[in-house]
Amino acid sequence: MTPHELTRYRGLPASGVRYKISSGNIGNVFAIRNATGALYVAKALDYEKIKKYELRLTASDNFKENYTTVLINVRDVNDNPPVFEKSSYRTQITEEDDRGLPKRVLRQLLLNPGLQA
Repeated sequence: MTPHELTRYRGLPASGVRYKISSGNIGNVFAIRNATGALYVAKALDYEKIKKYELRLTASDNFKENYTTVLINVRDVNDNPPVFEKSSYRTQITEEDDRGLPKRVLRQLLLNPGLQA
């Protein structure tokens, strides 16, 4: 999975400040560029498993440190494919039946029904 940039701090690269995720990075889902502070999603997020993250970030210049907290709420999306009600269907039509009317209605079930896109 390609990392997606969440935010970037535009500090001076020559300043010697280094950034790291100190805590809250369950499953190492996020990554940070230690020279720029750019925070990325490094692995797939799963709303059904973890709905929010609270990351503690540290900035250090080898003499002093400063901390901040980043709260990330994961938004639910329909990540499940639709499923047909049955695995197979049978129907019969005659060769004269060419009116373009529906012959059978196929129904599908959505596993995340509130999130129809």
